[in-house]
Amino acid sequence: MNKYQAPTRFVGKYSKYLPTCPSTNSLGFEEALSADLPEGFAWIAGHQTAGKGQRGNHWLAQADQNLLVSYLLKPGHEALADQFYLSKSIALGIVHGLQSWAQIRYGEKLPLSIKWPNDIYLSGQKLGGILIESNFQAGQWAFSIIGIGLNINQTEFPDLRAISLKKYLQDPQAIAIEEIYQAISLGIEMQYIRFQQKDFSHLDLNYHSHLFQHQQEALYQDALGTFSGKILEVNAQGLICLERNNEQKWYDLKELCFIFKDI
Repeated sequence: MNKYQAPTRFVGKYSKYLPTCPSTNSLGFEEALSADLPEGFAWIAGHQTAGKGQRGNHWLAQADQNLLVSYLLKPGHEALADQFYLSKSIALGIVHGLQSWAQIRYGEKLPLSIKWPNDIYLSGQKLGGILIESNFQAGQWAFSIIGIGLNINQTEFPDLRAISLKKYLQDPQAIAIEEIYQAISLGIEMQYIRFQQKDFSHLDLNYHSHLFQHQQEALYQDALGTFSGKILEVNAQGLICLERNNEQKWYDLKELCFIFKDI
């Protein structure tokens, strides 16, 4: 039985659960092209055999321990110039959804942040990631598949700077993955509606207030080597601006790496 139904207007309200599949994003993209599915439709997998990550990486997760979901969204062609605000709204939706869940379930706030460009961090370690794949037809934004992977009950992450909700909360019981699905579906819907309304000033302010290492001196690496810098902002195109040696420099994806001293 499919336990995944969110108490929302449309995001995650209808879904398909698969015990295993190559990738929820690949499946979602194929079915969005071949069928007339409602906006907000979701595909959830217990296990992915070829899960996708950002920059062509694979997403590795233990079977039935984490939330692996892809949502179908239809932003509309009028939002074509504002694509990265969709990413900002999704990241914020996940953070707000998880915070609401944690406060209801555990009565505490989680130290969550958004690491540029697409990761959700918990206590300085990776909790999950986001992969957005979009379809454009005749110059119009037809749809986007929003792939999300969140570490829920997995507790072993060999050689990775990663964490799960269970590991952080030290809960002896397994966390109900469908609860997390409902929580982030609610959060994403709220922030996505702000995106549709072009409430970009709110999204920017909220996004930067949750941005990992924002306005903090930290180590980074670019084509010239390792340096100490401070994140100032992430703009509408998804470029990140750092201050280094009293100068500002903008970076695109793959041009900048975060340097951590430990795993």
